Amino acid sequence: MKTAQENRYTFPSLPVLLEEREVCGKDHHQELAHWHDKLELIQVKSGEMHCSVNGSDFLLKKGDICIINEEQIHRIYSNEEEDCLANTLTISPAMLQNITELYNKLILPVISDSDFTHIRKNGRNSHARMISNLMEEMMGLAKDQPTGYELQALACVAMILRQVYLVYKEEPLRSEQEEDLRLYKKMTSYIYEHYSEQISLSDIASSADISRSKCSVLFHRYAETSPIDFLNSYRLEMAATQLLSTKETIASIAFACGFNQQSYFSRMFLREYGMTPKAYRQAKAKV
Repeated sequence: MKTAQENRYTFPSLPVLLEEREVCGKDHHQELAHWHDKLELIQVKSGEMHCSVNGSDFLLKKGDICIINEEQIHRIYSNEEEDCLANTLTISPAMLQNITELYNKLILPVISDSDFTHIRKNGRNSHARMISNLMEEMMGLAKDQPTGYELQALACVAMILRQVYLVYKEEPLRSEQEEDLRLYKKMTSYIYEHYSEQISLSDIASSADISRSKCSVLFHRYAETSPIDFLNSYRLEMAATQLLSTKETIASIAFACGFNQQSYFSRMFLREYGMTPKAYRQAKAKV
């Protein structure tokens, strides 16, 4: 998911993704709350931004590091006009499963601990500094690609995972409201699967067998928006992707993403992205 600007770096054969991101309050379209089956590390390069994990909102400042466990609902955003720059690194710990003894001893206990949702560290903390340095080294490797850089990147990932393990062992953790999180994830998964269809608030609530009022409460708690606004934002995000990746007409894309009328789709897109679908496609094509 993109904010104002995003540069992505991948490493051949390694299930990791490193991103340079710009987060700004003046962005029309901000990141939706989401989750994935990977660890995520956020390093704030400049400015400050908010991070929300399972409905818990906190401020991250320059130098700070936040470690987010797998399957946690999260997003980063800013209320400020000034830009905030951050690097994010997602790692699939399953890459080490074949090293059975190491994985079972040092990785599995961390990612499977339901009390470990996220840990944030001040930029002055030694673990935070080490993680920041390693992420910077990985960024340099991705850009320069010296001979055998993939092996060096693998070494950096291993050292980052060690820092995560050390932080986890030192940090007191607390339980979250697991049942409400499960219900929220079930409803958002329903939206991801059925966004192209004509679905209502009742349909979203029914997917988790809860009332419409509780559905609304959970979306406001974890996504900081209403269920229908979340649905429309996701539809628009999928439409934006199709505008750039296909040559389908705007009318076809609008219909495929759940909008019955192109005019309504165009108004919603303009409000979300600050430009019409046609202008968005043309502007991005020039980049």
